[in-house]
Amino acid sequence: MTEPLETELYLSSEKDELFEKSPWPKPFTFNAEVVKVFDNMVSRSVPLYREVVAGAVHWTRAYYQPKTRIIDVGCSTGTFLELLGRFLKQPAILVGIDNSQDMLDKAKEKLAQIQGFHQIELICENAENYSFENSSVVVMNYTLQFLSLPQRQKLLQAIYQGLVPGGLLFISEKIRSNCPQFQEQIAHHYEAFKAKNGYAQNEIERKKEALENVLVPLTEIQQLQMLNDSGFQQVESLIKFHNFISFVALK
Repeated sequence: MTEPLETELYLSSEKDELFEKSPWPKPFTFNAEVVKVFDNMVSRSVPLYREVVAGAVHWTRAYYQPKTRIIDVGCSTGTFLELLGRFLKQPAILVGIDNSQDMLDKAKEKLAQIQGFHQIELICENAENYSFENSSVVVMNYTLQFLSLPQRQKLLQAIYQGLVPGGLLFISEKIRSNCPQFQEQIAHHYEAFKAKNGYAQNEIERKKEALENVLVPLTEIQQLQMLNDSGFQQVESLIKFHNFISFVALK
């Protein structure tokens, strides 16, 4: 029987007020100012965030193969790797990749407690240029959406090629509806979700403006096609809430 996971995440308590008092310069970037409040920002902006991270840990534990690597693409402040490190019973190589050194500096602090048991590697690099060789699980939560379409395909292909047979990709993305009427309703519900979590309307509008042309979502069908085109023929959707979805894809 699988041991239940305690979903209490290691999240910084620094409140996200970046968009409260003044317009945010475009485009949105993961700089030191964002990193400082990122944990609070993502947990208040992404529906079912805690459940997605816990789900990624569950699937990682199920598909991890000894003497291979577990790689978190766009690891940000290391929240997933920290939770995984607490519940993975055997020592493992845990790799975090992010192109923001500020994020990795924060992750290093967060992962200090599990450093002695697991081998931690934090790499500042664009993921599409990285080799995923000898990995059995790759997790990529809300990262692919920030890349250009050619970069997305290149990265997914690199992940597929690097995974060992039977390896797993756990991927979460923001998506959009093919139907304009549904998309309008989904956007309305999403803004209501953020308002319920304490964001004022001016904060919601300013962040939306800052992310324009930076975060470009695909439809669910397009996302599935991109996974198939990269080699993943067995793909299952796991968690979906309006415009956010998580998939598992098997090599």
